[in-house]
Parts: sequence; structure tokens; C-alpha cells
Amino acid sequence: MQGHKFLNAYFTDEERTIVESLWEEESTGTVRAEIIEAKDGDAAWEDLLTHMDIDTLHEMTFKRIRALDNEYKDQVMAIAKDRGMVYDIDSINTDIYKAIVSSLFKPFDPEEDKEKLFMYKLQLFEEDHIKKNTSKSQKSKLRKAKTLLEATQIAIELYENT
Repeated sequence: MQGHKFLNAYFTDEERTIVESLWEEESTGTVRAEIIEAKDGDAAWEDLLTHMDIDTLHEMTFKRIRALDNEYKDQVMAIAKDRGMVYDIDSINTDIYKAIVSSLFKPFDPEEDKEKLFMYKLQLFEEDHIKKNTSKSQKSKLRKAKTLLEATQIAIELYENT
């Protein structure tokens, strides 16, 4: 593009036939996008290839896709945290503490909550202080715990006895 400085380009379709190129207007600094068909003989395509080779174009496409994917994931996580669907253990302004208290002290239904208890015990056994503890009887008690609260009490005992 005459009077413009080339900035970047990337494919915009799966088939790699359409390219979006970005150009900065030298006089105003305005960034403009140009859509180009990646086709031999097309003047805009041939001009683009004087600014960027095909390998770099594929690399920039990959980087753009990865950046857009990361941006999407960040937005989804922000929404999930905002709606209380995901907890940030490192944040003081979180509802995770409410969830922990609620899980530990709500009435335990052996049928409805058995999967939660199983997953909780698995996670407890991944903790170093429990893994490294040599008390077979305490570990056995933990395996046989019937509620989240009971499992927590035994895990604390194991922690205190390391």
C-alpha cells in the first residue's frame, strides 16, 4: 500500500486462502486492515510477499491464534470467577472460604456426597505430610472416614504428627 508502512499479516481462514494485513498510514499513524486473497498473480498478494515471506506469515498466524486463544481463556476465567464458579485460593476477596466451610459443616449425605468424599480423600493422600507419614493405622482411618469433616480431622492429626 502506497504511503503506508507494513505492520503485520496473518491468515484468517482454515484453508489459508485469505490474509488480513495491517498497515500504518505514515502521515496520520492510522492503522488500516487490508483483506487479501492468497493467490498467485493477485497484485496485493504479490506486494504482501515483498514484506513478509510465506513461512513468517504462517508463524504470525500461529502466534495470533495462540494469543486469541489465551485472551479467550482469560475472559472465560474472569467471568467464571466473577460468577463464583471458580475460586482463586490466593485471593482474599474470594468465596472459596465460604465454600470450604459449607462443604465441611453441611449435613453429609453418604449417597449424594460419596463422590466428593472420595475425591477429597484422594487429594488429601497427595499431600506430602500424609504421603510421608508412616502411621498405617492413621492412614487406614483416613481411608475409612465417613464424612469430609472426619477426613479433615484425621488429616490434621496426620499433619500434627509428622
